[in-house]
Formats: sequence, structure tokens, C-alpha cells
Amino acid sequence: MTKQLLVGAAKLCINPAPELFPFELSFSGDQYTGVKEGQDIHVRAITVDNGEKKVIFLGFELGGVPDPKRLQKLLKEKYGYEKDEIFATATHNHSAVRAISQDPGPIPMPQDTSESAKIYTEFMFEQIDKVTEAALANMRPAKFGYGEDKSYINVNRDQHFDDGYWMQGQNFEGCSDKTVAAVKFVGEDGNVIAAIVNYACHSVTNFCAKDVDGSCKISCDFPGIASGWLENHFGNDAVVLWQSGAAGNQNPIMAYATHRYDVNGTVYGDNTMSIPGSTYKTCVVIGEQHAVDCLRALKKADANKSWASIKTLGSVLQLPGQEFPEGINRAQHRLMVDNIRLENLGWAPGKPLVKHLATMIPVDETVPLRTQLMIVGDVAFYGMNCELYNEIGVLCKEASPYRHTIVATHTDSSIGYVLDDDSKGHKVFQSFGRVREGESNGIIVKGMLELFDQAVEE
Repeated sequence: MTKQLLVGAAKLCINPAPELFPFELSFSGDQYTGVKEGQDIHVRAITVDNGEKKVIFLGFELGGVPDPKRLQKLLKEKYGYEKDEIFATATHNHSAVRAISQDPGPIPMPQDTSESAKIYTEFMFEQIDKVTEAALANMRPAKFGYGEDKSYINVNRDQHFDDGYWMQGQNFEGCSDKTVAAVKFVGEDGNVIAAIVNYACHSVTNFCAKDVDGSCKISCDFPGIASGWLENHFGNDAVVLWQSGAAGNQNPIMAYATHRYDVNGTVYGDNTMSIPGSTYKTCVVIGEQHAVDCLRALKKADANKSWASIKTLGSVLQLPGQEFPEGINRAQHRLMVDNIRLENLGWAPGKPLVKHLATMIPVDETVPLRTQLMIVGDVAFYGMNCELYNEIGVLCKEASPYRHTIVATHTDSSIGYVLDDDSKGHKVFQSFGRVREGESNGIIVKGMLELFDQAVEE
């Protein structure tokens, strides 16, 4: 009997209902008053079954995967998916609300516990159930293939300024992987059923941005624009799931923040420069350009394989930890890192801001990094629940025994930023997290290779 790969896909809108607004923004005192027209947020599901094993890819246009343990429990009890057979990622969208998590993970984020947030969380899990059911119902014979190309819409954001400090900016000489990795699934009729595209860039074009009416709106940001454009291009209910790669230090080339200079040359950050409504248009321009770049990669994916072996493994790596010194106001410290000019930080017009950046304290307690390896034929997906620096992602792809290796992040409750070894001492805002800066390269690459070794042994 000839073996045959079966693939199904579906997507559903996950906008909050109009009556649930307003929602608080996580990073400012503003509120979301609605959803930007034409920029709805979605959940996507792609199911793959080779007759021996089945897996599911889920993609959320959210800041993170909603309540991963609850998600895993739902998919196990109702659909039989084991934990490592679920590859769930988020675009890390900074312009969306968060579902409430019963288990916030090792690095808890502030949660909106309002009644609206509770209702939205239940709606979210109803949509996860429905999209999984729909993807399974749509399963049909398929072939797949891998392709890649370049997209130049990202830039390394750790910039070294003339005052000697590192801040968010545009570091055109810094490490910035431009690769779009793409996996395409086509049906017997030659039409695209589904695709997965992976790229290293933060989804922050509309971060805390105001619309033309002066209010903040939920948006899918550029990844959602790109996915929607590609789905419209392919037609026939095709589903295109966008994954965030190693984007810990990667921003869109036109991001929400700008920098300005005093006449004495002192640089400072300013995220209030955009014209109301402009970033929502910017994300469309960037998203459409990125979509065309992704399309080139998908055209190179020769979908001629009608079957593939599937292997899934997972492990937990222990990364060295650190903590803030006592007495440091973390919120103010974060603003000081990027020279945000606020009077409560000691700034006054004509007066340079004097920085007093903390030195983090190493601790014995480690931070658990959950990794997973999903191999579908000749394509390997290596996932991590963190914001991984681009340099480490590149090292993983270079060290991998699989030529087609895709590094994906935001796969679980995030542990925050993981900096590469060469970025130690830069004191960018990403430096001040739970994971000790500059000591993770070898641990992560070695952990990945150990998973590959296990896959060979099975």
C-alpha cells in the first residue's frame, strides 16, 4: 500500500467582541478601543498526518501562545495530540490583547484580570477548539516541499551610539538573518492547501501607536498583513502561518520608535514622533513587501514529496540566571536604558540625561528553556520559548545536521530575552532579564544537537 501524507488547514478570527472594549495596553496607560479595519487578528492551524504519526502547527497573531498548558490539555484530551506533537507559536504581536494564563510560566507577565479579559480568554479557547476541528475535517492527500529566499524588511536593533551607550535603533552592520524559510503543502489539484513561513523580526510596527482618531487599535501588524496577502494570492482557502524566528534583536526597518539629537549631540529615544494613523499604513506597506518576498521563497518550494517521516522530541535546557540589584525601579530603568526623556528620570530641557545603568547579579538559580524538535521529512523545526538573539539562531542553523532547519521562537510561556555571547556588556534593555547575558550560545546549540542525536536513535 502506498504511503500518503494528509494535510488540513483552517484559520479563524480572534478579534475581541466589540462590547468587550476597551482593553488596557500592557506597556502604557493607553487603551485599545477597537480593532483597526482590515487588520483583524487570527489563529491558524495546519494538521499533518503520515499514517503513522500526526502533528499540528498552530499560529497565533498574539504576543504569546495563550496558556500553553491549557492548550496542551485541550488538544490531548479531545484530539489525542501529545505535548511534543503540538508546535504552537505566536507572531509576538505587540498590538493585541493577552489571554489570561492559569500557569504564567517561569517569567510571569502582568495579566489583565478584568471580566472582559476572562470572557475573551474563553472565546480564545473556543476558537482554538474550532480551528483544530476544522483543520482535521479538511485533511486530504498532499505533497510538500521546502524553499527559501531573502526579505530585507528587518534590521538589527541594538545600535551603538556616539555617547558610548547601546540602545534600540538601526544597526545595519549587526547580525541580521534575512532568510525567509518556507514549507508549502499542495493538494492533488495543485492548489496550495497551506504554508509555513518563518522570519526573524519583531512584530512591533504598531506598538502603542495611535490611529487617526487618537486612540490605540488592535492590529495583526505586518506578519498578519503578509499572511493575509498570501492567502488571497493563493485563494481556495489556503492558510499561511507565519512564525517568528530568532528575532530577539531584530525590528522592522521602519519601527515605532525614533531617535533624536540635542544640539550638543546627545541622543535620546522618542516614540511619539509618528503621525496618528501612519504606523497602521506602514505595517501594510512592510507586510505586503514581506509577502512578495515570502512568495518567492514559496515558489522555490518544489512540493513533490507525497510522504514524510515525522519525529517529535522535547527537552528542557537550564540557562544561567541573574537578578536585579535591590532598590532598582525596573520600569524606570527600562526607560533610562533607551534615553526616554522623562522628568522623573532627572531630565530637563537642555540637560543631558545621566545614565546609572545597573549591573545584574549572577544567581545560582537557572532559568528553564523549553525546546522542541519536530522533523517532517527533510525539514527540521527547532522551537524555543524565548526571545532568541539572531546570532544564536544563525549558529543553530549552521550547526544543524539538517540543511533545511527552521528556528522558531515564542513556542510556550516565554522566559524572556536570551542574548548571544558577543552582546554581553552592551546593557541594551534586553540585558536586564532573568537569563544571564552572554552565556547561552553553547548550551542552546548543544541542546539542539542532543535532540537530533535522540531522533537518530529512535
